[in-house]
Amino acid sequence: MEKIVAKYANLSKELYNLCSKKELIRRKCLSLGRMECDLLNYLNTIDKAVCMNDLSIEMKVSHSRITRIIDTLVRKKLVKRFPSKKDRRSWLAEITEKGKKANQQTILDFMNIQNDLISRLPEGKANDIYECMLVYIEAYRAALKEKEDKLR
Repeated sequence: MEKIVAKYANLSKELYNLCSKKELIRRKCLSLGRMECDLLNYLNTIDKAVCMNDLSIEMKVSHSRITRIIDTLVRKKLVKRFPSKKDRRSWLAEITEKGKKANQQTILDFMNIQNDLISRLPEGKANDIYECMLVYIEAYRAALKEKEDKLR
């Protein structure tokens, strides 16, 4: 039993490392940090102007951190910032067309990596591997939730 536990622990570690590497490549393509990429993706997803305070809540960071992140994205012309018409103390941020294109390019790059990955799998096994991965992920999620619940 110990051998299989060690094998799965190694598998989990390898998957984590691969996902981390993928994120690093994504950030390098945009010359952005993780939070900048996450914020750009969020703004692209909602596709409307958002109050800076709401962004800090959504991203779970301080208002000053959001301000610094938005400053970086504004300098790169990926986001625009402007005062609210409803509350002049409030500022809004919105993704620009350049930001949308940059975000779409990272999605396209990721899908190309997935396509390349699938082409490297043994012929006819892609769906089987996918189904097994879903089972693994759900079991992993359940085990982590159980552990998390015990720690509360």
